[in-house]
Amino acid sequence: MLLIRSPTLTFAFIFSIISICLAILTFNINYDKSEDLIQFLIICPPINCIFIFLFSATWIERRFRLSYIPFICLLILFSSFITLTSISTLFLHLSAIMYLNLIYYCFCSVLFLCMIITTIISYFYGALFIHRFRNMMTIEQQNSEVLNEVERLHIDKHVLKSSNDNELILFMSKLPGRRIRHDIRNIEDDLNEIQVHTIITLNEIKELSFMDMTNKNLYNMDTYSMHIKRANIEHIIYPIRDRFIPKSISDYMQFIYSIIINSNRLNRNRILVHCMGGIGRTGMTIVCLELTYEYVMRNTNELEKNQKFIERFWHYPLLLPKYCRVCQAIATVRKARPGTIHNPLQILFVHEYYARLKSSSYMHQIKFILDLHEKLLSSTQDNLHSPLNLSHEH
Repeated sequence: MLLIRSPTLTFAFIFSIISICLAILTFNINYDKSEDLIQFLIICPPINCIFIFLFSATWIERRFRLSYIPFICLLILFSSFITLTSISTLFLHLSAIMYLNLIYYCFCSVLFLCMIITTIISYFYGALFIHRFRNMMTIEQQNSEVLNEVERLHIDKHVLKSSNDNELILFMSKLPGRRIRHDIRNIEDDLNEIQVHTIITLNEIKELSFMDMTNKNLYNMDTYSMHIKRANIEHIIYPIRDRFIPKSISDYMQFIYSIIINSNRLNRNRILVHCMGGIGRTGMTIVCLELTYEYVMRNTNELEKNQKFIERFWHYPLLLPKYCRVCQAIATVRKARPGTIHNPLQILFVHEYYARLKSSSYMHQIKFILDLHEKLLSSTQDNLHSPLNLSHEH
């Protein structure tokens, strides 16, 4: 049921049906042999369907050499729609079908142009962010302007409860010890205030390169992690580009699922999630943690039994909070920390995440990979702790 639940795959499926139907209708139009350009309206739509499905399958799985394939697909599709729109305007006198082609391909051109602009802005925002910090005041200038009263780290709390009275306490904040111009604090003070078992850092290493932590040393990931471990807090790093999404949804799902499982197994249920500002990547991860926690803590058969018939096939009808579980999770996270997860790319990613979470075959594969990793890890540890057998030949 992944095809029905996934917004991107559903869009690709509907797009393919409409495009092929228009191509068939255009094929039945009587036109002169001199009007060869009209053949593009017949040949291009099936090719576009291939690219739209390729984009749908790769935009959330950009591992290995797939990083630029989704964006290349968007550019090809946009160029094709612009061409088809122009060709449609040339043959409006032939049939009313050409008006349908014009309206449809004009709409697709605008839609894919918006997608390209959104992708470019989201992807390059991280680079602009780093450039902004490079032009900040120097450390010496910041140290000379220490405030009389140090601002306390603002932490928001989101509690998840299950039917068996277990609970997972999630905290959201900006980067502990973060300093921007007059925002000067000490990392130890922030860690003492947090009181959690685990800290999940979603920052890239380069984001910490231009931050000052202790007013003496440069802010880098190694130093930051050292302070966290010194406070007897587990530190998990999962870097995600600022204002963007994880490179692989399967890796991200393994990461989220393992956090939920380990927090229950080890009874370490107080988790802080942060990025730089504690808004975009943090909100996206908290929503995914909530959805996964619900999946893990409740019986899957019970969930399917309690679901309405339409919700088994379509979990986001009209994106109404009454029916959309993802919308409900986003709303509760926004209530706990106002302003979180407003990036449309991250919101769409969460919908794709939930679609795979509800796919039994996909989750079976995720669990199999995690079990395999756990077995390999335990086997490696057993080999390290086993006595060394030395055989002597006489």
